[in-house]
Amino acid sequence: MKFIGRSEVVSFLDLNINSISSKIDTGAFGTSIHVDGLEIVDDKLHFWVGDIKNSFIFDKFKTVMVKNSFGEQQKRYSIFTKIKIGESKYKILVSLSNRSSMRYPVLIGRRFLYKFGYVVDVTKKNIYDRDKKM
Repeated sequence: MKFIGRSEVVSFLDLNINSISSKIDTGAFGTSIHVDGLEIVDDKLHFWVGDIKNSFIFDKFKTVMVKNSFGEQQKRYSIFTKIKIGESKYKILVSLSNRSSMRYPVLIGRRFLYKFGYVVDVTKKNIYDRDKKM
């Protein structure tokens, strides 16, 4: 059994996003990451974080229906990408959403926790970031 804190610093390897804060949320099913904008051009998903210079193009993506934090159904685009937590790396499905009004730019839900055998220790934060500093 592996433990994870109620928030963790993670990296998205395919997106060159390192050390980003994430909320571990057992009330959420999936994993979501903040994007400032996205569009479909020539059957490819283009999205960006910050300005357009930080853009990404994926030709393989999914459209999924999710319930947002207000309980409303919402269509979102999702990609498979690699996430790193501590020294462990996983390939996961991540939905793309504007999370600018949220405290954390990344939300990690139950699907990830169950699939990779994590249990949340709500008394801890940044367990894996702390391990690197010791």
